[in-house]
Amino acid sequence: MKIFGLILLLLTGQVSLAQETLRIDNASREYDVLIRVQACGEEAHEKNPNTCNGPAQVSLYKKGDRLPFQILRLKNIEFYKDTLAYNPALNKNPRLLYEEEYGVVFDDFDFDGKQDLAICNGRNGGYAGPSYNIYLFDKSSNRFVENRRLSKLNEGVYLSLFFPDAKKKLLTTFSKSGCCYHETEKYRVVRKKPVLVEKIIEDAMSGDGNVLITTKKLVNGKWVKRVTKEKIDQQ
Repeated sequence: MKIFGLILLLLTGQVSLAQETLRIDNASREYDVLIRVQACGEEAHEKNPNTCNGPAQVSLYKKGDRLPFQILRLKNIEFYKDTLAYNPALNKNPRLLYEEEYGVVFDDFDFDGKQDLAICNGRNGGYAGPSYNIYLFDKSSNRFVENRRLSKLNEGVYLSLFFPDAKKKLLTTFSKSGCCYHETEKYRVVRKKPVLVEKIIEDAMSGDGNVLITTKKLVNGKWVKRVTKEKIDQQ
């Protein structure tokens, strides 16, 4: 029994050492976030002191409250400590493709005037890029609810988290195949569902020094297609 108790104590000690708790109070003017993640630093799969990943519990607090109003449990979460969170209302620099990756992002993804939430769940995006769970704030229940349709726009072929345009009320996604084929898609969110309204294909795979640009737009319920060719800028 003593040996069993010692083994149990050692195992418990190993688990507690691997876990880490991080509090985020600068990601939103409305909410604070407390993340309990299974592994950080040398315990994480990258063996990097800046990296955290594994099963996680994300507790959401309204500013000034001592108790969380909602707790999210994820099978996996992944982030870097130095780019833990982003909010366009608080961060001076905008998010850019191929630039900094953020673990937690507050933004209005469905353009209803309420902050929504994105949490990085791993690297299931294009070219092993970050993928995200998207949670829309539901006014009736006063809770964040995952929207799987929007989550899918941040995994598979898509590169990183989509980019909201508050003025045009559009979400923009990017994907590519190698250096010379790129796709840009723009979605309007209708009744919490993403609806594709524009697609731009830039194809420079012919090798003739030109890029073939195909633009498709949804106009009055019908797709309008336009094809142009431009000389590749060699600079």
